[in-house]
Amino acid sequence: MLGPKIREIRQQEGLTLNELADKTGLTASYLSQIERNIIDPSLSSLRKISVELKVPIYTFLTDEKKQNVLIQANKRKKLELPNSSIVYEFVTPMASDKEVNSKMEIIYFQLEPFSWSSDEFMVHPADECIFIIEGTAEIYLAEEKYILNKGDSIYIQENIPHRFYNPTSEKIIGVSSICPPIY
Repeated sequence: MLGPKIREIRQQEGLTLNELADKTGLTASYLSQIERNIIDPSLSSLRKISVELKVPIYTFLTDEKKQNVLIQANKRKKLELPNSSIVYEFVTPMASDKEVNSKMEIIYFQLEPFSWSSDEFMVHPADECIFIIEGTAEIYLAEEKYILNKGDSIYIQENIPHRFYNPTSEKIIGVSSICPPIY
């Protein structure tokens, strides 16, 4: 469950609800409702919380705590964001797994037709390479737009705002490599 994980990490960081509210710009009441699973946070709110708690956003969305180095296709960690049409599966161990000490993350993803990867541009302090296995993607890097077809890739340097769109009736399947991992 999402809420209890947020509460557990907040308490491990020694923060009160009011302190986390001040850091995120969200209200303590809103955070309390999230922690008690009364409401689901928006993706934007979840990002703010993850940044202030210094954990990757997917930490809140996965159930298992330990991973192995061997990751079988049918046992990948999945990240399905609330109100989103994209599904991420971790091909490498997640950055939050301190036992493995990953220096990169590789993520397999699927994006539904006529959907965005996220509501807002993503910005992170890591380089990323996106490779399209199936489909056509419109990749937006700040103000520039690139069209990627099956077999194409794009390299995105750290701190470049980016997101992508599926303009077709076919699902996009791709792989993203991020280095260093995003915490």
